[in-house]
Amino acid sequence: MNWYYAEGKRKVGPISEEELKSLVKNKKINMETLVWRQGMKDWEALGKVAKQKESSTQKLQKTAATGQAVCSECGRTFPEEEMISFENAKVCAGCKPMFVQKIKEGVSVAGIMEYAGFWIRFGAIFIDGIILWAVQMVVYAVVGIITAAVMPSMPGESSYPSLFIISQVVITLLSFVISAAYDIWFVGRFGATPGKMVCKIKIVTHDGGKVSYSRALGRHFAKWISSMILGIGFLMAAFDDEKRTLHDRICETRVIRK
Repeated sequence: MNWYYAEGKRKVGPISEEELKSLVKNKKINMETLVWRQGMKDWEALGKVAKQKESSTQKLQKTAATGQAVCSECGRTFPEEEMISFENAKVCAGCKPMFVQKIKEGVSVAGIMEYAGFWIRFGAIFIDGIILWAVQMVVYAVVGIITAAVMPSMPGESSYPSLFIISQVVITLLSFVISAAYDIWFVGRFGATPGKMVCKIKIVTHDGGKVSYSRALGRHFAKWISSMILGIGFLMAAFDDEKRTLHDRICETRVIRK
């Protein structure tokens, strides 16, 4: 679940719960800092939210032994047999009509992630491919211009093949670097590449949290494994219940609709 916190008049986020705890530990925010996440009616002090969460956890522990559960919508306790279950959420009879309506309207519901399917993810990859192709064409042109400018100063035509090979090695290395930087920076910063932003999908951790730069790095290179096995790693998304590719499984990530 993503959180936001107030820094003066500025709203900062989204950040994961782990990042929020880290900010408290490093004394960058305190129990008086106002925080908010989806499902809260208004901003509240972090200390108050922490107390409510602790109380809710204790309540869950008590109700688990009595065959009861807490409604994800209203927060009240009911016998489990009187509630409906949908993925990780349990809803009471009173909240059921509103809950079902939210799902029909595509509204994000607490505890539920709407996974992005194979074809919309393919569309995002296609868009990213076009963007990277355009960037790489510019790089190739620049390297070509530099190579053409250097050639006349080379001592003899026998040096031209060596220069050509060097330029091709440089282009290949730059292609890898540009592709990696593009993927890692956008995913680590925004949780989505431009292609995914256009398709309104993003990458999150298994619990809905923000993907770190280190996880984005690992995920980028895990894609190579998905590609090396004839692209089967990508095709897995079409058959997986959570629409996960092989690199999603390796890095514990999910791709969801915003």
